[in-house]
Amino acid sequence: MSKKNKVIKPELLGGFRDFLPEIMIPRQAVINKITETMEKFGFLPLDTPSLERSSVLGTDEDEFKMEVYRFKDSLGEKGQDVTLRFDLTVPLSRVVAANPEILKPFKRYQYGKVFRKEKPQSGRYREFAQFDADIVGSDSVMADIEIIQLMYQVMKNLEVGEFVIRFNNRKILNGLAKKANFGSGKSENVFRVLDKLEKIGLGEVVKELQRKPDNEYDDTALALSDRSMSKIKEFLSLSSKISELKKFFRGITIAEEGIKECEEIIEALTKLKIPKENWQFDLSIARGLGYYTGPVFETTLSEIPEIGSVFSGGRFDELIMRFTGEKVPATGASVGLDRLIAALEKLGKLPKKKYTAKVIIARIDRKLDDDLLTFADELRQAGIPTEIFLGGPEISLKEQIIYTAKREIPYMVIFGEEEARAGKFKLKNMQKRKEELLTKEELITRLS
Repeated sequence: MSKKNKVIKPELLGGFRDFLPEIMIPRQAVINKITETMEKFGFLPLDTPSLERSSVLGTDEDEFKMEVYRFKDSLGEKGQDVTLRFDLTVPLSRVVAANPEILKPFKRYQYGKVFRKEKPQSGRYREFAQFDADIVGSDSVMADIEIIQLMYQVMKNLEVGEFVIRFNNRKILNGLAKKANFGSGKSENVFRVLDKLEKIGLGEVVKELQRKPDNEYDDTALALSDRSMSKIKEFLSLSSKISELKKFFRGITIAEEGIKECEEIIEALTKLKIPKENWQFDLSIARGLGYYTGPVFETTLSEIPEIGSVFSGGRFDELIMRFTGEKVPATGASVGLDRLIAALEKLGKLPKKKYTAKVIIARIDRKLDDDLLTFADELRQAGIPTEIFLGGPEISLKEQIIYTAKREIPYMVIFGEEEARAGKFKLKNMQKRKEELLTKEELITRLS
């Protein structure tokens, strides 16, 4: 066989997926419901390129740890150092900085694919989807409250069952760094370990925080002192009561600011009558990303907590400063769409649907093709999603019925010579397996 005629194996790249229609249709329904909810809150759509300059994403910096797709774009003399985006927040920051004329506060939502060069394994892919909502240009706690309110409404509208939005404040955690005297240099790594508390338990957290270096080259060991660990344990044992926190952090200004913000959030959620079972002030919530500066929040599904957070975020007042040199307040949250959809499927709450057309018109007489095209157009004009069977008139009506049943399309219209003479259409209810002869007007009424 010549190279020109060589058959290529249709093999998918590891860590990537195809979404066939039976997966994509319910997936799109989830996306549409999230979009609709966000627009009710006044959020505006935004889209950004999948590929960004590495300097924009920070992937050209030596301390950047995440595995990403970074490469040289060969266009031009020197080429450009570029990276596939790993989230939607940094590109948002670039857009805001590059377009100072954007009216603020700016409320944006964005759905898009992001890429991380991780080892493919069950439930973890190199390309996955996120759905973000952010408010840029407001330093008011009201903005954080609205993000939590939005998170609640999205989860309710998706009918996910029982869920909890837990929140904390990075200012409180920064205060812990002072109280426990482990210093700002170690704080980000300490917070990352604390964020794993629910997954690995207190014993493992303590072990990881106090681990001594394995050798002289080991710079990953935090090696916290017994005194530091004593204060961290005391902090984690607090019951999230504001009065206890105030006493523990008395005199530490940054923590007192965070406590006050959490007080405001608790008061607002109570006044909004968001059920107490759907939110919780939780001191163990740390969020791993280093750019959070205030309230942080994450959502877990009570029936399958092992799947982790499906909707999380926080305030990031200093991220845009990378591009502007000035602080621009911002807060937001991101839906881990793939994880959420996997959870909905596991819970049996993902809508099952294989079709987009409500009715298919059988094609049994080529002479009537023009009539079928006209009729299909009339149905669509009436708001009825309509498909014509395009397999050709040589395929029998029985085979077309089997095709329609496999596609799970609810109705079939049969229009042959007999129906043309009568000036009527035969409507077949595929589920009930019943047929009736109707005028065009009757049929449109029935399907509307």
